[in-house]
Amino acid sequence: MQDVHWAGGDFGYFPTYALGNILSGQLLNTMQKSVSDWKEQISRGNFQNVKKWLAENVHQQGDLYDPPALIKKITGEQMNSKPYLEYLNKKCSWVYGY
Repeated sequence: MQDVHWAGGDFGYFPTYALGNILSGQLLNTMQKSVSDWKEQISRGNFQNVKKWLAENVHQQGDLYDPPALIKKITGEQMNSKPYLEYLNKKCSWVYGY
């Protein structure tokens, strides 16, 4: 068993994984506007600016808003799967050559 909740029969977590992936794609898309060189920074071991952006925009706001309101406040739109689907398409086309 990969995750401990599988053994207990708690399979309800899987939809939350998908929602988290969709929201993370949307947040990353928004963060890139402020921290455009985030990949380069992380490759050098510098997580400071990404961490700061997350703290200011997500972590400090998270208890003030429900998730739909928070994602709209941060990104300016409702939950949107497009950034995540674009990421998957780019990754899979590179891996599988289509």
